[in-house]
Amino acid sequence: MMRVLITGPSGFIGTHCLRRLLKEDCEIHAVNRTRAAEYNDRVTWHAADLRDAAQAVAIIARVRPTHLLHGAWVATPKVYGHSPENIAWLQSSIALVGAFGEHGGIRFVGMGSSAEYAPAVGLPCIEDATPIRPATIYGKCKAACWLGVQAAGQQHGFSSAWGRLFLPYGPGDPPQRLVPTVIASLCSGQPVQITHGAKKRDFIYAPDAADLFVRLLLAPGNGAFNIGTGQATTIRFVVEYLAARYGKPELLHFGAIGPLPGEPPFLVADMQKVHDQLSWPAPTDIRSGLDQILSSLD
Repeated sequence: MMRVLITGPSGFIGTHCLRRLLKEDCEIHAVNRTRAAEYNDRVTWHAADLRDAAQAVAIIARVRPTHLLHGAWVATPKVYGHSPENIAWLQSSIALVGAFGEHGGIRFVGMGSSAEYAPAVGLPCIEDATPIRPATIYGKCKAACWLGVQAAGQQHGFSSAWGRLFLPYGPGDPPQRLVPTVIASLCSGQPVQITHGAKKRDFIYAPDAADLFVRLLLAPGNGAFNIGTGQATTIRFVVEYLAARYGKPELLHFGAIGPLPGEPPFLVADMQKVHDQLSWPAPTDIRSGLDQILSSLD
């Protein structure tokens, strides 16, 4: 039986990936610094701090997974982009994937980021065409990790894929991120301080992103794949949609804060490669995804 090890199983996307894995006929192992709150008797939990390369190597030797879904990384909103933890995660991830190959691993999938791209204004990011020129420490370390994965795969003979995640939202979204922040302000009747909102992003519903990552884990194809929808949505649309649903559009204050420096005006995935190789169905559209979040709060 396929033996899967998932790292970062209690993170935002990792939680959804773990739930999606439970639909597959496989042996599931999950590693976290502490046991996650979510329990299922099909999941074997392991405690380790994967920022420590020695612990990362030890967990591979203990579990000997055939398949590895690596999602653990620093992801604290407003911190992760330039956190020094990125370097530790890069180093330990290279050790992790090297040990995976040495112990007979078959298939590796890593969670990359759209922050690896140097997007052109108005053009979608294409996996094998758009330049990789990250601006942040986070993006640089993710891009470097993918190069290390490919080198380890070439050395040890395992297949590998890298999912470049665009802008996820949905159940479990950290409270500091866009959608939970706006909802919290609207619920409390507080003004929503926002940028001009003109930037266009590829919002992907978190369970859809998890489904794509697991599909990649089960697929044979090598290379980088976008984890997005291919649909461009302005931040302003998302905020206005939420405000309209709450009947409080007067709380929106566009332009009250400036955009973060270096943020691209257009960051959207080209999904042709995913459609061609994974036969992925149409993702949840932004309105339906936001409606599901709001319904869960009623």
